[in-house]
This record gives sequence, C-alpha cells and structure tokens, in this order.
Amino acid sequence: MLGRKKNKQKNTEKLHTVLSKMQIPTGAISNCAHFEMNSNREVSIEGCKSILQYDDNIIRINTGKMITSFLGRNLSIKCLTPDSLVVEGFITSIEFIT
Repeated sequence: MLGRKKNKQKNTEKLHTVLSKMQIPTGAISNCAHFEMNSNREVSIEGCKSILQYDDNIIRINTGKMITSFLGRNLSIKCLTPDSLVVEGFITSIEFIT
C-alpha cells in the first residue's frame, strides 16, 4: 500500500512540473474547480457540478470535491454553461466546505 502512495505522489509531482512548464493551470487538467475573481464583484468558476442554493444573498454550488458558498448582496448568476458559471454582485465572503 505504501508503494502505491509513493507512486501516486511521484506522478502528481511530475504532472505539476509538466503543467508548470507548459504554463497550464493545475486545475485545468485535474478534477479541481478553477476560480477567477475580478475584485469582489465577479467570480468565474469552472468545474461546477450543480447549483445547490440561489438567492440575492447566497449562491451555493457543488464543485465535486467541495461545496462553495458565495455570500453578499445582489448576487446573481451572470452566465451558466454545463460546467461553469459566473457569479456577480457585491461578494462579502466565500466559504469552502469539504
């Protein structure tokens, strides 16, 4: 079992090295969500699985490995595709629940 864990760690390190040299964000290849923020007014999320809660004060999404909550005022979903979305409004906090 220990050998498998070492091999997985080595493979992960190699992947990060290759992605870094190709200037590709780590989240673009892995199963992780990728967030890009524009001040506290807009967040783009790639890797969204579903919307769990949606109103003016909170937007909660499932990103597979975690639940992410955006809290604030006048929140809305500006753009929605099958695996990404854009949250806009006055974002006061972001919570990550694993």
